[in-house]
Amino acid sequence: MNIKNIISLLIAILISNISFGQDSYEKFVQALISGDTLLARKISDENTTTQSIQTKLFPIKNIPQHVFNIRHDKLKDTIVALFNLDNQFENKILSKVFYNLISDNTISMPLTFQAETNKDKLFSKKYFSNPNTSNDIFLHDFHQVWLSKFYYSQNHPLEYTANFIIKLDKISDSSTKVSIVADDAEVINGTTGFGVHGPVARYTNVQGTTIEEYTLLEFIASKLGDKTLLPIRLPTDK
Repeated sequence: MNIKNIISLLIAILISNISFGQDSYEKFVQALISGDTLLARKISDENTTTQSIQTKLFPIKNIPQHVFNIRHDKLKDTIVALFNLDNQFENKILSKVFYNLISDNTISMPLTFQAETNKDKLFSKKYFSNPNTSNDIFLHDFHQVWLSKFYYSQNHPLEYTANFIIKLDKISDSSTKVSIVADDAEVINGTTGFGVHGPVARYTNVQGTTIEEYTLLEFIASKLGDKTLLPIRLPTDK
């Protein structure tokens, strides 16, 4: 993990510990220190919350697929190389979606991904153990979260996280179809009590939105100089 990702995660953890029931958490810690595990459990259970998961109106979603006029093997290596820190950090396309607000929603932290293949898998070993995945690219998100443009609760966007799979299909000797899908998409919709480091986020599995997937496709196309993609579609509040 690069230093900027580490800083982002540490700040997010710090803010979460400040934001959620600090008085109750202090009582929880004191109960643990004194050995009163029953009281600690009671305090933890009392701070378990669940928010409803709602979705915005999104009648016509994006189709995160595009044919690039580049040879299959060359395109795969090129896409992997695109996902380095310099290309991603504060990129104008990615930063419209992949960011997190911290410090009372006053500081925006851009997020980045790590691209892995079957030859250099670190976080993606489980994925590449599945059949028909050897030609894919796995984008690992370090379990960072960003504000969803589709999932919300009580008029507030829910925090969302997902890894992404880039699939490449050879169309001809000089063209390749790229498709992007979300993998293990989740939202945070509450807490499951306390852990030793603070409140424990409640993660709930959801479907991919096509917003993140298409944004990644736009990023790739922009770096390759392809300007033929349609504008991204977004949900409406109405």
